[in-house]
Amino acid sequence: MSRNRTDRIIRNLLICVLIGAVFYACLGFPPYTVKGMCRQMERDYLLEEPLEPLYSLRDNSRYTNDHARYTFVVARSGDTYLSFQYEQNFLQNWRYYQHVFPQMSNSVLCAGRNGVLYVAGPFGNVASATAQVTVEKTTRIFDPDTGEQWTTRGPDTQTFTFQGEKAGEELFLFRYRSDEPHLWPELVPRAERELEDVVDLWYRSYRKGEEGGASHGWLHDDVPVRVTLYDEAGTALETLNLSVDTYELHNW
Repeated sequence: MSRNRTDRIIRNLLICVLIGAVFYACLGFPPYTVKGMCRQMERDYLLEEPLEPLYSLRDNSRYTNDHARYTFVVARSGDTYLSFQYEQNFLQNWRYYQHVFPQMSNSVLCAGRNGVLYVAGPFGNVASATAQVTVEKTTRIFDPDTGEQWTTRGPDTQTFTFQGEKAGEELFLFRYRSDEPHLWPELVPRAERELEDVVDLWYRSYRKGEEGGASHGWLHDDVPVRVTLYDEAGTALETLNLSVDTYELHNW
């Protein structure tokens, strides 16, 4: 290979690297690794200690195009626990806010995503755990003429109980979906409805005069989650009163 040809190859490679660096900078230096995402969260949330990932999951949503990929992370910085998600589409990668919100807790974290409750905390001496999730029928009515809105609750309530699956020293997973999600919960027999089915049906908003109709929105609301921790002998150690946002329990 001649010297001139070698020089041209090196020059072209350097130009490609430079173009790639400029393009990456134009995208805002998006992180693509879990460690990179954690470093960005450290900066954005002004965390004093490094963010250590406890759990990560990469997948794609069945409800979006095949090019969208998601990375869900549960991590710890000192005594602070966080969960967050990034969405990647080709070379773009940004923090996802639509249904899975960044959650932060200085004690115990509770977050929901795609059929699983994630509960993170200092669980080194905990052998098992159960979670009771209580939902209450909640309806919000909006009056477009006055701009007023009001919320009614009950009388229907239902409690679901789930057994925890320990995923490391500081994380329990509670799977609240037994199989594929039900796309039309209205068609599921009442006795067979799972947690996300009931959340979909019970937490809704309507315009005045359209209560119970087909046109509705979904409510943001806190759903109580009661987690009981047990030691190896099955003795209850502690009961935690937590909550999860209804949007995180939806079948998106």
